[in-house]
Parts: sequence; C-alpha cells; structure tokens
Amino acid sequence: MYDCPACRVPLHGFEEVCPSCGTKQKVRISEGGGSKRGSSLFAGQQKAKGPNYMPVLVIIVIGGILVFFLAQSSWVGQVMRRGPAEVDPLEKITPMQARKMVASKINESLASIGAKGTVTWTQHGGGGGPADINFNGPVEITVETELQDPQLRFKIMDPIKDLMYKAQVLSMVVKDTKKNATWTRNVSMPATSSQSGESAAPSAQE
Repeated sequence: MYDCPACRVPLHGFEEVCPSCGTKQKVRISEGGGSKRGSSLFAGQQKAKGPNYMPVLVIIVIGGILVFFLAQSSWVGQVMRRGPAEVDPLEKITPMQARKMVASKINESLASIGAKGTVTWTQHGGGGGPADINFNGPVEITVETELQDPQLRFKIMDPIKDLMYKAQVLSMVVKDTKKNATWTRNVSMPATSSQSGESAAPSAQE
C-alpha cells in the first residue's frame, strides 16, 4: 500500500492511474501480489538451468555393462571364473619328510584302534633287501600287528595312501599275525597316474 502523491488517497500499487484524481501512477506490484521485478528475476532463475549430466551417466553405465560381458568371454574372464590355481600341499615336501609323516600316521592309526605293531622297511624290487626310513630309493613297508576285525586294516592303510608316492613307498603290506592274513596296497609309477590298487592274499603260513 502507498498514497497517491497528488491526492494522498491510499493505493495498492498496481493501479496505473489514481481512481480519485486521475494522476498517472507507477505500477509497483502486479495484480497477483508479486513485484514485477521480482517476478522477472524469478523467471530468469527458472530459465537458467545447469548442464544435463544424464546422457553422460547413461553412456558410462552402458559402457560398463559392455566391458563386463566382453571380459567374461575373454581369457581374463576365464581366469576370474577359474580362480587361483590349486597347489598340491605335498609338492614342496621331500621324500624323507613324507616318510616321517607315513611312520607317524601308522603309529597314530595303530594307537587309535588299540593295537601294537612293528614297521619294517625294505628295498622295493631287487629281492627286497634291508632298508630303513632314510634309504635313498623306492621302498616297501610291512606292518605286523593283531587286528580285532579285518576291516581295521583300512584304518592303517588309508591315512597314508596319498603320501605313498611322495615318500617313494611303492608297496605297503599289513600282516595280521593273529588271523594269518596279509593285505597289500601298491602304488604305480609315475605320479601323474596316481593309481593305487589293493589285493588280499593268504599269508605264507596259511
């Protein structure tokens, strides 16, 4: 609200002429109540928009999807799917270390089934001459014990089957002196075949 400069009649600010004296007025606000200057400034702010990044984001997303699918079909994707190469835990141990593990597992197995026994090391082939755990070359081992159940032989033979080739133990014999029975497990060469077989045969005393 303001007064007409000529007749002092109160005016609202949007009259172009004074309704009382007819003096021309300077319009100060629009009929909607807002300042013309403010409205024009607000309109200018509405028109001044920032840069549109949406197309760039769409291109980046599409490019990332294409790269992902291309990588899956390439050797890089195959390596990622396959994962790291499996390493044989026995690869880095020596034959002597493997033989010590064999001897330890045999003693543990005998203790687990409540049996006692003796382990004899002999040379593999060539008449089976005497040997020991430190013999430089393939060997055979013989375990003499008494078993309450023939199936218990697996408790002795199975824990070392994966160590036999590494330890250069190419044959393992379990003799049940109580039942006069003998079981033999052989490991064939070379290591890549990793084939083993088991046979049961009567002892020489039976």
